[in-house]
Amino acid sequence: MTGHGDFGAAPNGEEKVMSFNEIPKFFHPEIRHLIDFALEDAWQELRNQDLADAASVRGKLATTIVALAAIGETDPVKLKRFALHAARGAFERAARAQHHRRQARKAAASA
Repeated sequence: MTGHGDFGAAPNGEEKVMSFNEIPKFFHPEIRHLIDFALEDAWQELRNQDLADAASVRGKLATTIVALAAIGETDPVKLKRFALHAARGAFERAARAQHHRRQARKAAASA
């Protein structure tokens, strides 16, 4: 798990995906720690990729993991896997949309 004594920062000094104190309090403390672990583990896998909007990706990871935990999923491996899938899907959709907007602008400019 990450450094829970310093809730706002990861051990490497970077900002965490979601501070431990931001994880909803209605979760049992053990579940909150699982959420924190899964969030940080997922973010470590994505953070070195060329992300146009890292804050949005972190937000997608957080909302996905918290939502899954809220419906009873507590396996940190599954939480991470589903969150990565959701974040990558959102990232790919955003990249495709941006590509289509650029193509439309080029077509409009050349018309």
